[in-house]
Amino acid sequence: MRAVLLVGGAPRIAVDALRFLTVSATGATALRLQTLLRERGHPGPDLLLSRDAMAQASAIRYGSRDDLEKALRSWVHAQPEGVVVMSAAVNDYQLESVETTWGAGRRRHAVDQKIPSGADALQLRLVPASKLIDQLRPWGLRGPIVGFKLQERSGVQAAAHALRERTAAAVVLGNSIEGDYQGLFDAQGERPYATREAVLAALADRIMLM
Repeated sequence: MRAVLLVGGAPRIAVDALRFLTVSATGATALRLQTLLRERGHPGPDLLLSRDAMAQASAIRYGSRDDLEKALRSWVHAQPEGVVVMSAAVNDYQLESVETTWGAGRRRHAVDQKIPSGADALQLRLVPASKLIDQLRPWGLRGPIVGFKLQERSGVQAAAHALRERTAAAVVLGNSIEGDYQGLFDAQGERPYATREAVLAALADRIMLM
């Protein structure tokens, strides 16, 4: 039976020494999959959650995107034939600069400093970040990848297929932002499910066979 890593929550993007941006990701999907896999007889699986997700859960924790990458690389190095289930909401953008406006002047601030109060405006510049799921193979993962795609209903199927093909994932769980669609996508095509619980149960069955 393969080792399994369930990755949930969302990284923090530091804005200054006190503030950060993040996504409202609870880690509930990763935690539910852990329960379903244990019910099916898996001796693990390992759980990697952000600091802000499911505080009551026993898990490896990460804060920043760098923390998440280090934890993932370490796990992949130790378990290269394992299954990585990427349900975390990993940031598509990273912070490039923080600037405040003071009258006609502007000031740039380092992330490790506190942004002073009293400015006329605060501007955050975000630029695209690399896709974390794309780095799993270069890091040495030979085992299956399970991806997740959240998209508007009109585009979720195309986006899930594209993610699976780009990453060579064994399966992708696609779900709509509107909450009215969830399905599994693999090399054989697409299979929709009526409820979130049903699609997670089906995914747990698939992971046990990997």
